[in-house]
Amino acid sequence: MTVGGVPLASFAVPAEYRVAGVHPSPTADTSDQVRLALQQLHAERRFTRIEFPADGGLGLRSVQAKRAGLAFGDVTLAVRLDTCGAWRREAEQRWPRGYDEVEADFAERWAFEHADERVTPDDEVLAFVRKLGWGGCTSPSPSASEGAAPTLARARARTDGPLVTVGIAHYNLGRYLPETLAALAAQTYPHVEVIVIDDGSTDSASVAAFAEMEARYPQWRFFGQANAGIGATRNRCLELARGEFFVPVDADNLPRPEMVERFVTAAARNPDLAAMSCYFLAFEDGAGNPPADFLHALRPTGGPHILAGIRNVYGDANAVFRTDVFRAVGGYGTDRGTSCEDWEAFVKLVHAGHRIGVIPDHLFFYRHLPGGFSRRTNWYANHNRVLRHFTGTAGLTPEDAAGLWAALLGFHQRLEQLEDAVPPRRHRVADAVHSLATRVRRVFRRGVRS
Repeated sequence: MTVGGVPLASFAVPAEYRVAGVHPSPTADTSDQVRLALQQLHAERRFTRIEFPADGGLGLRSVQAKRAGLAFGDVTLAVRLDTCGAWRREAEQRWPRGYDEVEADFAERWAFEHADERVTPDDEVLAFVRKLGWGGCTSPSPSASEGAAPTLARARARTDGPLVTVGIAHYNLGRYLPETLAALAAQTYPHVEVIVIDDGSTDSASVAAFAEMEARYPQWRFFGQANAGIGATRNRCLELARGEFFVPVDADNLPRPEMVERFVTAAARNPDLAAMSCYFLAFEDGAGNPPADFLHALRPTGGPHILAGIRNVYGDANAVFRTDVFRAVGGYGTDRGTSCEDWEAFVKLVHAGHRIGVIPDHLFFYRHLPGGFSRRTNWYANHNRVLRHFTGTAGLTPEDAAGLWAALLGFHQRLEQLEDAVPPRRHRVADAVHSLATRVRRVFRRGVRS
């Protein structure tokens, strides 16, 4: 594959993009490589227009980056629909074989619908994707005149802008809370209120650290309560929020200085979205501040929703939400003893008719603790709290419902093919016994003849 006539493999990939993702996606990962290569070429050649094929979803991350205000602010991003995965499968009379094809379908459609310009040379292909529900953007793409994200200097000079509420639920994490709050104090965006709620910590050192932070940051609001769980505590932060935007931050994570600024820029450029998540880099305790070594990365695609009952396609809790919209759907679930409340919250928003976006940038460092809540809880129960929102198809669009059944049929057929390719164990044992018996008879016959 070449980008601008240059082999894709010849472009240097930033170190943080060499960190393996939790849910590797061939389509999204290649799209990220294309985006990073194009950013390097654009700095040298100053493109005015870039055209991607719809096939393979190569434009996904570049279009996401432009909509978030990260790059290509002065470039027209076009997507050309000559063919796509679903069109080829129709010709082959087959269903999707697995996650990768379903994710590729999403990337192809999303990039096409949200590009600045859509090129449709084949009326037959266009008519086909329209039957699948493809369309144009539901809101205008950011225009080239808007430019890229604000520079840090402009951010520091800004005297107005929407208020952002950062909500922190703290429970026995006093060892890490000072670093998290220091990272929030260093944010480049000035209009931030921080609410920190101690959810009945039982560790004396954590109780002391919470009190110390309250004294250190008198401009912020600190509250204590009897233990209620992560969902209820975050909901109290949401209830107390005065900001137009709400950003939950775990008490042990490390936001990058530009995190809130990037969230605000992206949310302002996408008024049709209820929330926007981002990438993160996970690190082990003791890896430094900022950390230098990473365990893995999370780079959500933002869809397709038909896979959201299987795994979290939307991102981490550390995202930006429109406060009034998030309140209207009831915020987080308040189940005790289970995790995945962030995944569940995104699903609730989508089933209420809202949409989720992704900022393709690593905006914070996620502290991976072996005894962390999500690793101590039962994953059957965690997953079930998400899956219950998929009962029936009331929350799915007609296109999503059709896509879901097509994917399930395709997965089932693929499973049957794999099972047919591997003979049942009893057949393998019988074959092995028969082969051994045949060899024994041949040896015996040779012995008799001799």
